[in-house]
Amino acid sequence: MRIEFKKSFFKSFDKYSKKEQENVFSLIQNFIESLEKHKLPKGLGAKLLSPSFRIWEIRFTLSIRIIFRYKHNILEFALVGSHDQIKKYLKNL
Repeated sequence: MRIEFKKSFFKSFDKYSKKEQENVFSLIQNFIESLEKHKLPKGLGAKLLSPSFRIWEIRFTLSIRIIFRYKHNILEFALVGSHDQIKKYLKNL
């Protein structure tokens, strides 16, 4: 599996504190390890947001969510943000 981070991910990621950034990357690392084991942890709240674009969401907290696409063995992280930021991102697709 290939892992990619879009520019939009880093742009949104930079707005968080160092501690939140560390926690987000830890969550992403745990998520990737779970995918490689073919087990999706229930506590991440993984949810398919757009079947046509294959866009998923996992939650760090209720206010911090991570958007990604999984397609053709590529895991592409696109955004870290709030519920409203995610809705705006999806509208602009």
